This record gives sequence, structure tokens and C-alpha cells, in this order.
Amino acid sequence: MQQFEKLLICAVSWIFYCACVGFPSLKASEPTQLTPGITLSRSTGNHLFVSVRVNDRPAWFAVDTGAALSIVDSNKAKLLGLSKGPGVIQVPNQIEVNNRIVPVAVVNSLYVGSDNLGSGPVALIDLRDFRAKLRESGHRVTMDGIIGLDILQRYNAVIDCRNQRIYLEVPGENAQAVIKSTKRGRYNAVPMRITHSGALEVEGRIGRNRYSFVVDTGGFATLVPSDVARQNGIPVIGTTVNAKGIHSKERPVGVTIAPEFDLGKYPLGPALIGVTGLPEGPEDLRYRFGGLIGADFFFERGGIIDIGSKTLYFR
Repeated sequence: MQQFEKLLICAVSWIFYCACVGFPSLKASEPTQLTPGITLSRSTGNHLFVSVRVNDRPAWFAVDTGAALSIVDSNKAKLLGLSKGPGVIQVPNQIEVNNRIVPVAVVNSLYVGSDNLGSGPVALIDLRDFRAKLRESGHRVTMDGIIGLDILQRYNAVIDCRNQRIYLEVPGENAQAVIKSTKRGRYNAVPMRITHSGALEVEGRIGRNRYSFVVDTGGFATLVPSDVARQNGIPVIGTTVNAKGIHSKERPVGVTIAPEFDLGKYPLGPALIGVTGLPEGPEDLRYRFGGLIGADFFFERGGIIDIGSKTLYFR
């Protein structure tokens, strides 16, 4: 438990880390087979939402690879039947997220589709500002919670942004089956790494400079820090768009065209990207923090994020 608490206290910028307790992985007792996965809904703000049941109560959660620990809206905790007692799983009562102390609660059961992921810890954070409108139906939904990297990693999730589906490795299902068909297509494959602080990292270049980028399905767009744009002499055009993260103020977002932008060994440029005053990146990245690879990239390039095998596929 000391290790668990230590890792949680070491929160970084906009993401935070959960050690491997809670939401235990389920081992299949019978041969797995290809299944259709679970449908995701895309919002007008480029977030991916999934319908879940928390303690047998319906809710909408965003799927966010940029969040190291799963979250429940603190305003919905009582409605969703969350308990703050330690129960079977011992967790700290609170953690620090972006320089703020937030409570930790326990979800007794979390259904994603027909799959029960069991119980586990979640951070309680006010998500009232993060509402969404679904593109397909036009329905407005609240962000009742976030499925973060702790759950996605434990279930070797595969997020298929092109077809808006998520595959979890649970009994009777095979999250890797979709990857076999992906490898038969003409996809670029870039290795990913999960840092100790809970960042899903890929490497790349802007101009002649090498950077580490964080794979962030919760980010509406691909964004680089303002100082990275200055370092590479890229002019930035102001816009009326603002970006807001958890426990952070709204920041203006500019746009630029990066003439040279590589991800892994694959050139993406010239590429239109956003520029804003991002917080400092995790300290345990291999290279200087270069920004966030956001949802726009995954939708435009048919991105498939294979967290189990730590590989990012795109066209």
C-alpha cells in the first residue's frame, strides 16, 4: 500500500497514476473468439464516450488515455452509489491532482457493455464543466466519469477510433483479434511506452528536434507547448478557441503548420497543429515533452491504440 500511495501522490501536470490494484483483470477460462467490441460515441468536441453502469446505475464515461487514473464526477458520487470506505481494496483517502487534494472512492462494480470489470478505486473530481453533445444522435450527455489508463492497461484495451469501438480482454473476448486484421492493412506502427507516472508516450520529431508526446484521446486536438513552437521557429496564428483541462484555467489555442513533424519514423508534415500554454510534461519521459497527440489525429488517420501491445497504428 505504501507504493500505491506514493505513486498516486506523485501526480504530474494533467494526468495521475494508479498502481496495479483494483479492477482485477479477468482470466479467460475458455477459448477466446473475435467479438464486435463495445460501441463508442464521438462527441462534437472529439471525445469518445461509452455507456456504462456504475453500481448498477447508468452513466456516460469518456475514454481517456491521457488520464492515468479513472475518475468519477464528485457531484455524481452519491447518486452512483460510491463508497468512501476502504472496503476490500485499501486505498488512500485522498490524492493530489494538479496541486489540489481530491478524495478517492471505490466503485463496487463497473459494467462496460456486458463486461463487469469489478471493483476498484477512482478519483472524485468535479467534471460539471465537461459536458458533451454526441455527433450521431445529437443527444447532450454529462461526463459522469472517465475510464483512464489504469483500466485500459489492465484489460489490454484496443481503441479503434476509425470504427469507434473499444475491445477489452475479458473472458470470451479477444482484444487482440482486431489487431490481426489491422496488420494485414497498410497501417504505420509506432511503439508506445507507459511511463512510471502514467503517461502513454510516443516519440517523434518537430523539425530537427526529438520530443516525447503523450497519446491523449481525451484531448480534442493535437497540441504542442508554445515554447516548442518558438524553439522550432514556427509562426503561430491566434484563434478564438480555448482549451481547459482538469484543475486548470482556460488557455487560448493558436494554430500553426509544422513543415516537419514525424511520429516514430513516419513523416506527418506539413501538419496543422494547435499551440497553447500546456503544463510541463511528466518528468520521466525519454525526451523533452513535445505535446499531446489528440483525438483529431486518431479520427483523421484511422488510429488504433493497442495498449496491451503498446503500439499505435495509423494511416
